[in-house]
Amino acid sequence: MKIRKYLILAILSFPVNFILHSSSADTTSIIDNIYNFDFLKANEKLLLLSENEPLKYQTLNLEVKWWMAMERQDKDRFSEFLKTLDRFEKYNPSELSLIISSTYRMRYYACTNKVYMIPGLFLKVHRQVGSAEKEILISSCTEEKELFVLYKSLLELVQNSYSVSCLFSGHDINNRLIGDIESIISNGSYSNRAIGKYFLMKYYLDIENNKSKALAYITELNAQYPRNLIFSQLLTNK
Repeated sequence: MKIRKYLILAILSFPVNFILHSSSADTTSIIDNIYNFDFLKANEKLLLLSENEPLKYQTLNLEVKWWMAMERQDKDRFSEFLKTLDRFEKYNPSELSLIISSTYRMRYYACTNKVYMIPGLFLKVHRQVGSAEKEILISSCTEEKELFVLYKSLLELVQNSYSVSCLFSGHDINNRLIGDIESIISNGSYSNRAIGKYFLMKYYLDIENNKSKALAYITELNAQYPRNLIFSQLLTNK
């Protein structure tokens, strides 16, 4: 159960970045601000998106509220995040929005000892990704295709971690999935490389229990986002 908790938390960056790359707005700097815990600057830049790109604004706003909650330690730290998530789900009924909101629900359940609620959401997200795959791979830009490969590869790694059917063939399958992620880390866009590093860091840390492999990615992410307390803590506790 602990493995599932931490792996679900690894699905952090996909929903935010999935809808960003067709925009002329400086969303990369907003992401950098969020992950560096500079929420004031992130919110200032978000105001430029609110009218013309509402879905991007609302999704990035969710990401801000999530990391603000992670920074806090009090019992009410998720209250503003949950209010924002409820509004997002109410006003955005599309398939992509359902993928996004389900992913955030997974994060919340994993952080609040409600892991028993995750399997249903996990299956829901998996079905949505499967139904969207053909359209994404045909019509999306290169960066969005990279993101889809990252997300799909992570989902399969999560499934294989507790699938009895993968006991004998899972090693080769997992190597292929890890290779797909490593390829994007080497050749993908700036944002996608960071996402790939985070995914593999969590995989090595929580599934393979290989701290030496995870450490390389923790170190790179901490250097890229030095004000992110989560990355700093992982590096300190190595």
